[in-house]
Amino acid sequence: MTFKRTEGFRFAFGEPIYAKYIVLIDGKPQDLEMTKYDCEILDVSPRGMKMFSYHDIGEHTNKLVQLEVQFILDEVLIKAVGDIVWKKPYGEKMQFGLIFDGQPQVETLIVNELKLRRKKEVSRK
Repeated sequence: MTFKRTEGFRFAFGEPIYAKYIVLIDGKPQDLEMTKYDCEILDVSPRGMKMFSYHDIGEHTNKLVQLEVQFILDEVLIKAVGDIVWKKPYGEKMQFGLIFDGQPQVETLIVNELKLRRKKEVSRK
């Protein structure tokens, strides 16, 4: 078996992680109130995530659509801005794939928080 240290990983949760997000259009909040929507994170990697939301994000032709997601994996609040790379309906919800590009501090924080979370999970067993 060959192991590539540069290859990414994805951590899937048994129970989805609760989070909130705001929609950014061309880098600015979609509305002045900066409405926060609830979502559930299904899996996460240092460079992206898969999530569910009951809120659908409409099509915005020729505009950059991003989500600023706020979540806690273990103890620290993480704020990451992700580009929507795909979306599809899933029952009553929408499923989104996000990629975090050019945010090395977020990547490091996600890795560190996942390590702490996993260490706690293993010690409970």
